[in-house]
Amino acid sequence: KASIKSTSAAAFANVDWKVSEKFHVQPGVRFNYDKKDVDYKRTTYGGLQTTDAALLALKNGVYSNQSYTASAEENNFTYNITVAYKPNHRINAFASYSTSFKPVGVNVAGLPTKNGKADTSLAVIKPEDVKHYEIGVKTTPLNNFTFNITVHSTDIDNYQTNVQSPELGVNRGYIANADKVRVQGVEVDANYRVDKHFSFYGSVAYTDAKYVKFTNAPLPLEETGKTVNNVQVAFKDISGGALPGISKWASSFGGEYQTAASLLGKPNKFFVALDGFQRSTFSSSPSPSAYLNIQGYTLLNGRIGFKANTGFSAFVWARNILDKDYHEQLLPAGGNAGHYASVLGDPRTYGITFKYVF
Repeated sequence: KASIKSTSAAAFANVDWKVSEKFHVQPGVRFNYDKKDVDYKRTTYGGLQTTDAALLALKNGVYSNQSYTASAEENNFTYNITVAYKPNHRINAFASYSTSFKPVGVNVAGLPTKNGKADTSLAVIKPEDVKHYEIGVKTTPLNNFTFNITVHSTDIDNYQTNVQSPELGVNRGYIANADKVRVQGVEVDANYRVDKHFSFYGSVAYTDAKYVKFTNAPLPLEETGKTVNNVQVAFKDISGGALPGISKWASSFGGEYQTAASLLGKPNKFFVALDGFQRSTFSSSPSPSAYLNIQGYTLLNGRIGFKANTGFSAFVWARNILDKDYHEQLLPAGGNAGHYASVLGDPRTYGITFKYVF
């Protein structure tokens, strides 16, 4: 049995202040109210029926009754400001600072235990507190060429992350708060139209994302079942470790050829397009693990056919043309037995799309 009741409300305002033709200031504010209540009760049954205390202890160590109630209420005031300067039609520079948040939450699942009972200090998920800085320049050096660069940095206190507890008997994931994380990096993208037939684009991003402080993280996969003085260890300090799901390097690229044609007697455009995506190795576990890192990969996609702004379009498409084998995620499997499972990426996939635009 599990139930959750949630109430949320928000009010916000944004302003675009045109200081001059070249200079704009855009401030904004937001107020949020969130309240959540949870009632969780897990009852176990079946298995060995016994009154033997030692056997019962073993049984409860695998899975046991657990119940708790929790309530969370939070007000959040956030704001942002962006200044933009456009000295001419080819350059637009901007800088922004913003605060934001992710609402307070409650876990509705089994929790790690403390003194044999659910550790209710983990029942309430603190709201994230986000401070974001960004500086960038968008340019058009040539009429047919754009080039943009952005530098960003984000600090998050009480970062909310989904974890899988290694403690036997918990058997499920829950949401925990990491004390502080930092994500910072640089993004560059460009687009070049050679002529009316050929166009190309590309982008590259470098991102450094890590836990600045996370002292009560779950154990990594290889430490499942670890004990100290015959007491099972449930947490580990992983401060300085990599955030899951983020590659240090990622890029995308593509190109298209198109020319005037006709389809079913109507004006149209014949086109051939290729695009790709590449990313470097990344962690797939909230607690960095030697066994849950996904190797970098590159995917190539393509399309060929006819397209029109209005009327009939038809094209053949293919994703993962090279039939690359890759993992989207590697996850500790349910049961916390030290094994893990994979979410496989899509194999080569192809099809035909027909579209009519009025």
